[in-house]
Amino acid sequence: MKVRLELQDLAHYPFLKEAQEIIAERGISFEFITRNSQNQSYLAAAVNRIRTAMLRRENQQMTDADDPIQDIVSYALARILISCTKNRTGIGPLSRFEADRALYFLQLEKNQGVRTHLFRELGIPFSGGAIPYTRYIEIASTLREERYRLVNRDLSMGMVQLNPDEEEFLLRERIRTLLLDQLPLNLPASACSNFSDSISEIDSILSERTTEEYGNVDEGGFPPCIRALYNSALQGKYLSHSGRFALTTFLNTIGMETTGIISLFSGGGDFNLDMTTYQVDHIISHGDDGYTAPTCATMRTHGICVGKNKACELINHPLNYYRRQKKARKYKKSQPVEKKNSTTEGDLEKQK
Repeated sequence: MKVRLELQDLAHYPFLKEAQEIIAERGISFEFITRNSQNQSYLAAAVNRIRTAMLRRENQQMTDADDPIQDIVSYALARILISCTKNRTGIGPLSRFEADRALYFLQLEKNQGVRTHLFRELGIPFSGGAIPYTRYIEIASTLREERYRLVNRDLSMGMVQLNPDEEEFLLRERIRTLLLDQLPLNLPASACSNFSDSISEIDSILSERTTEEYGNVDEGGFPPCIRALYNSALQGKYLSHSGRFALTTFLNTIGMETTGIISLFSGGGDFNLDMTTYQVDHIISHGDDGYTAPTCATMRTHGICVGKNKACELINHPLNYYRRQKKARKYKKSQPVEKKNSTTEGDLEKQK
């Protein structure tokens, strides 16, 4: 049975193909957005959508625009703009925000037909609170909570049993990974040239997020693996391709300037400014693809996970180590210094 989706439904779940069909039916194109200031309200909404995704706070409530079309169009434009930045650091937060937003409205959804349609369109074959284990493994593979590991699930006749909350959470994860896989969009350069001002604004938002999340670059918070690579680079020692890649992506993510990263490699005997600049620019997402810092598992695979300590056992990514160290150091500095009691026995006698 085909469900009827209202405009508000599509505003809540703008990744559905029906939402994109609405955009096409209304003739909303690049030219439509850019040819007059009135239509640019959609563009402003898209930039604000990205800002909300990048700088959002915990337990922040989702809101509807007064015009459902604005929510639909701003979703599509946000994906275009984040792709135009050539900066992959914004893709994860935007995908997570859109998935959280969909889950928020799903949990308020009273129309069972809409709920069923959403699960079906996203390829999640739920039936009586169960899902085939092969499909479950595919969707839950990115979840870290112990309860989502297959060994901790009730498995019967090839089906994994789920409660309603878990069904919705898996749907959220499915949305997140789908959007993550789709970005960045493959766009012609001419498309991005139409939005140069908005792209500059988003670059500033991404920079603000990096500063807020990591603060100033703090070498004292580096994990042992990055510390070893960093010191080797400073001393002009040879670094493998995987080592240079890991160090560059890590430093870029925590906010080190491009010139600082390039300068770090200048002590090597084979240093070539033009070649190093090209390589660093490509790695830190000034190229068409862009890359992200490798996980601990990848570091181990390439033999560059060195100096592992107890703190490493609690994390699975060098960036998580850095975040924890920064928070711990910040907390330690914020604590009042305990004053030592310098009163001597002679002082006590005088007081008597």
